Amino acid sequence: MVLKKYRELLKHMKFYNNLSPFPVFGTEYVEDLGNKIKEIMNDKLKDYDDESVVACKHCKSLHVVSDEIDNTICMRCGAINELQEFENIYEYQKYMKLKDE
Repeated sequence: MVLKKYRELLKHMKFYNNLSPFPVFGTEYVEDLGNKIKEIMNDKLKDYDDESVVACKHCKSLHVVSDEIDNTICMRCGAINELQEFENIYEYQKYMKLKDE
């Protein structure tokens, strides 16, 4: 939704800047908006499957949150600062599959 509005605004600004002899909207502002759109598009293309995954050591739950003093708390079993890190989600899934066998 935000991306759609940004694109409409950019189209509007470019249209009126092309009509007038002097830019109505600042050229730096138009460039910044174009860069912001590109940045949003790059974030959407990011592959989150390659991100590292943190799970609880005890119950292997991925539902782990951090509090205001950087303690990590498992929301399933309540363990504090007991984490196991995996390279990516596929490694975690493989671990869980081996554990079940």
